[in-house]
Amino acid sequence: MSLSADETPDDQVVVAEPQRTKGVDSARRALQILLEFSENTPELTVDNVLEKHDISVPSAYRYISLLRELDLIEEREKGRFVLSPQILRLSRAAESMIDFRAQVQPILNHMAEETGETALYLRRVNDSAVCLAIAESDHPISISFQPGALMPLYGGAAAKLLLSELPPAKLTQYFNRLGSALAKPARKKLEHDLEKLRDTGYAESAGEVDRGVWASAASVHTSGISVGALTVVAPDYRLTDAHKQHIADTVRAGAKAFRSEIERRTGA
Repeated sequence: MSLSADETPDDQVVVAEPQRTKGVDSARRALQILLEFSENTPELTVDNVLEKHDISVPSAYRYISLLRELDLIEEREKGRFVLSPQILRLSRAAESMIDFRAQVQPILNHMAEETGETALYLRRVNDSAVCLAIAESDHPISISFQPGALMPLYGGAAAKLLLSELPPAKLTQYFNRLGSALAKPARKKLEHDLEKLRDTGYAESAGEVDRGVWASAASVHTSGISVGALTVVAPDYRLTDAHKQHIADTVRAGAKAFRSEIERRTGA
C-alpha cells in the first residue's frame, strides 16, 4: 500500500518538534532556571540547579548572577534564592492582558436573562474603551458599543469607570491629549464625577453615548488590578425606578461573580 504525502500509518505519526532559536543557549538556560520557581518550589539553591540542568558549577553561578543582575531573583539567605518583587510587575502585566471572555460570557448571559436587557463586558485599551463580550436581550437595541469597537472613555457609565482607574498623572495626560474634544465645563464635571466613581466602583449614565439609552455599570478588580467593567444598557423609556434598581443590583452581583470566577481561575 502506498501512502500520499499527507498520510502516515497510526504507528508512524510524526510530531513536529518546536523549532529552537539558534544562538541563544545561555539565555535559554537562564530562563529555564527562572521557570523552575513555582508555588511548590518558591526557592532554589545552586545544588537544585545542578540537579536539574547538566551544567558546571561556574555556569550555574553565572546564570544565577545574570538573573540577580536583572532583578528577577534575590538571595534570601546564604545560597538560597527566591523570586524578587520585580516578578509582581510582570505578573500584573500578564494578568491585565488575560482574555476573560470565556469566563464572563455565562455571567453576561445570566445578567441579560435576569434583567431582560443587553449586558456587556468592557476593558480599557490605551485611550479607548472596547467591548469584548456581549449578551443581547430578546429585544436588542442599537448601541454604539459593539464587540471590537473602540469608544471614547469620557462617555457612558462603563467607559467612565475605566477612566476613573487611571492614576492622577495619567489622567491629566489623557485630558491633555483630548485637547478641545472635550469642552472645559464638561471636563471639569467629569473630573468631579470620576472621584466618586473611583470610590464606589459603580456608575450610571443616561443618553451619554446613544440617545435615550440608560446604563448601569460596575467595575471589576482582582488583586488590586482592574480587569474591566460590566454594564447593562436599556432604552430609558421602558424602565421604571424599580427596574433600574433591579438592574443595578444585577450588575453589582455580576461584577462580584466575575471577580470570584477570575480569582478561582488564577488562584488569587
